[in-house]
This record gives sequence, structure tokens and C-alpha cells, in this order.
Amino acid sequence: MIIKRRERPMKIKGYKALLARMPEHHPKREMIQDLLYSANAGIGGEERLDECLEYFDPPYPHLIIQDLSLPEKCQIDTLVITQQAIIILEVKNMSGKLRLQENPSILIQTLPSGQVKSYKSPVVQMETAKIRVEKIVNQYNFALPIKTSLVLAYPSQFIENVPSHVTVWSADEVLYRLYRMNYSNPLITIDEMDRLGKHLLSVSKPHNPFPLIPNLKINPDTINKGMLCPKCHNQKMKRLKRHWHCPYCKLSSYDAHLQALDEWFMLFQPTISTEECMEYLGLQNTLSASRILKKMDLEQSGGKKFRQYHLKENHRFQ
Repeated sequence: MIIKRRERPMKIKGYKALLARMPEHHPKREMIQDLLYSANAGIGGEERLDECLEYFDPPYPHLIIQDLSLPEKCQIDTLVITQQAIIILEVKNMSGKLRLQENPSILIQTLPSGQVKSYKSPVVQMETAKIRVEKIVNQYNFALPIKTSLVLAYPSQFIENVPSHVTVWSADEVLYRLYRMNYSNPLITIDEMDRLGKHLLSVSKPHNPFPLIPNLKINPDTINKGMLCPKCHNQKMKRLKRHWHCPYCKLSSYDAHLQALDEWFMLFQPTISTEECMEYLGLQNTLSASRILKKMDLEQSGGKKFRQYHLKENHRFQ
């Protein structure tokens, strides 16, 4: 049973918004494009595994958690809990030639163009995740073994120099590999398995990548502000009697500022004042900015003169 389903990471929206506001020849544009490409490839590989496990119905009780984020920035692509073991699945969806290297442990990618890139080793990621999960399991005094497997999203992908102690599966074989697991002699009861699953969900807190501009050490003055048209993305919209108008595609909108302010929080900083809102949206005065901010479902802090607005904890971006 899947007790937590995967959602597309918010950082993808953030990277897209940043690129839309970044000048064509910005020195960090290529870096953001690479981050967006990697994020899309990552979620693509994870969703490929999700498809393969969608109809997973083994002859033993089990729980599946997709995208588990444990404290200390420990992210697990997919976690399977059974009465006999816990299985950590780390998915990779990368083009080119892949090679694991030890001393130090890194993953080397050689692209068809000949370009060579290095990444954090998935073996280190899995072993680190194993340690984090072991700590939680030990709190319950469960003698559950924790297994790990590196999963390659597509049959065309392969990886070289895999250490003998590392298990590598293709996404297509994960279902039958799990299905054929030995399910006799359970080590915990079904109630204990459910309790462990609920506890893991309770401590799961997704990593917040925002705001991107300071986190990626980008000069905010080099990023375009203003109300970008959500339809044509070519022009800044103008405020005309309580609605927004695009002079390029003629789009009129009463709430286009909602997306623009989401982008403020994703990109610039976690708070906004009326003065910052006025400057950012290109409004004529702070009164208009104050009206817009007060109509939004935002938290407020500070006195009237120094009031700051910030997102609620459960805010969902446009």
C-alpha cells in the first residue's frame, strides 16, 4: 500500500521562474538551466519507478513511501517497509556513460559530447539514508534489516565499476525482485509496521529550496522585476483600474499578481513589505501594494510602519 505519493518538486517551478526573469546573457543562466534539467531528469526517473510499482501487489503486507525527507537533509526516493525488511531505493536517470569511483566516492558521468561531470555517489547517499533509517528503527527496538538498491530508470542506462556489495536493478525488474522476497517468518507485526510507517511520515519534512536567489548566490539586482505576462512572457503588464493588462498579447487579468508574488517568495526573500511590493510589481503607490497584500492569505508581522508579509506554512505555490 502506498501511504505517501510523490509530488513534483517545487524547485522546478522556481528554476523556471528564475530563468524567465533572468537576462539572456546572465553569467549564471547556464547553471540554472543545468539545475532545471537535472531536476526534471530526477523526477522523471522517480516517476518511472512509480509507474513500475503502481500495481505492485505481493503476497505479503507492505507499505511504500515515495519521496521521504528525513531530518539532516536526507532524501529517500522510495522506501518499502515489510514485516521482514526495509528496502531503500535510490533512482538515477542520467544519460551518457556512468561510472562509480571510490577513494573518494563519486559518480562520474561522461556525456556523448565527451564532457565529464562528477556527482555525489549514490552509494554514499544510500548508506547515509540507511544510517538515518536505522536510528529511527532502533527507537522501536525492531530487528529489521535495512537493504538498499540503486535503480536505473531505463534499460538503456548502465553503470560501470559497481562495488560487489552494491545492488543495482533496472526499474523494470524492481517489481519482481520485491515480489520474490522471502516473506515467511515476520520480524514485526502488521500493527508495528503501520506504526513505523506513520512515524516516518511524521518526521518527514520536505527540504525548502527557497529563496533561490540568495541560496544560489545570485545578485538580486541582476534579476528582472515587474509583472511578467503569464500568457506571452514577453512584456511587463500594466496596472489599469484594479486589473492587469498586457500591451503585447492584450491579456487582462485581475489576479496575475498572485503568480508574481509567488515568484517573489520563491526567488528573492521569504518576506515582503508594501514598499518592496510596490517596487516589484511596478505599482504607483504603497496603498495599491497594501491592498493587494492584505487580500492575500499571508501571515503578518511587525507594526504598521515596519509590517512584513510572509507565506503560511501550508502555502501551495501557483
